[in-house]
Amino acid sequence: MDPFDEISRSLQAHPSKAQILVEVEDEGNALERALGILKDQEIHPMKYQIIRKGNPTFVLFYISTNDMREAVLILTEAGFTKLKGINSKGVNPKIDMRRTPVNMRKAG
Repeated sequence: MDPFDEISRSLQAHPSKAQILVEVEDEGNALERALGILKDQEIHPMKYQIIRKGNPTFVLFYISTNDMREAVLILTEAGFTKLKGINSKGVNPKIDMRRTPVNMRKAG
């Protein structure tokens, strides 16, 4: 199994923070570049953790749940091709529209 896939499958949702696992080819430069990209977009990782050093290196960013989707998109557009976002446990699941009443009356 690919090491990135193995690590991403083992991740557990954090109680209050979203997480983004990113594979970086050159630990120092690529990590600094990723941090700079997020900072430029005013997405500030609360913290990050290097999960595995080497080439490639795997970095886990902890960020606000509100910023997770935008951060994944921005990093992907910047050329980071192996990443996975995981929302926090505290985020409510999406509403299942199949369970929403169809004939809702309009107010007014």
